[in-house]
Amino acid sequence: MSNKLFKNDKNYILKSVQNETKEELLLYLLEISIKKYEYRSNPLGLVDTSFKKLKKYNIDVISKLNFFYKKLSTIYRYNYGEVQLSFLWDGSSHKEFYKRRWINFFKEEILNMTEKKVFLKTLLSLTILRDNDLNQLQYNLSAFIRKKFKIQVFKKKGVVLHSQ
Repeated sequence: MSNKLFKNDKNYILKSVQNETKEELLLYLLEISIKKYEYRSNPLGLVDTSFKKLKKYNIDVISKLNFFYKKLSTIYRYNYGEVQLSFLWDGSSHKEFYKRRWINFFKEEILNMTEKKVFLKTLLSLTILRDNDLNQLQYNLSAFIRKKFKIQVFKKKGVVLHSQ
């Protein structure tokens, strides 16, 4: 797929930053989810089958969250994606500036989302606990994003706003 943006377009820089930070941020999402789930569901640290699965997960499971990351990235670019680059007075590059802002946004949103037990269970069932109904779990995560941001992201249509 060709990229039709100018090299100094803010969205081009944001897409680049989001691609570079994807693995790091998805690992962060998984680790925070595990910690919060254990804190809520197993505060005594009792060792059972779920606990063992959570402690011995394979890093490859983050690939199941690519769709989630893409949707959140698209929503961020839509909400904060004005095309004009701003003047930076602190000496940092635009890439550093937007990377810092994207990482802060992602981590803040993940901390808010992981407060919801439904989100935690769905995310961990999709990745580590390996529920069989992957399509339904992905749909549930997409619905969670749609309700939270009142925006739906489609592959072909793009971004659709919801007023509810």
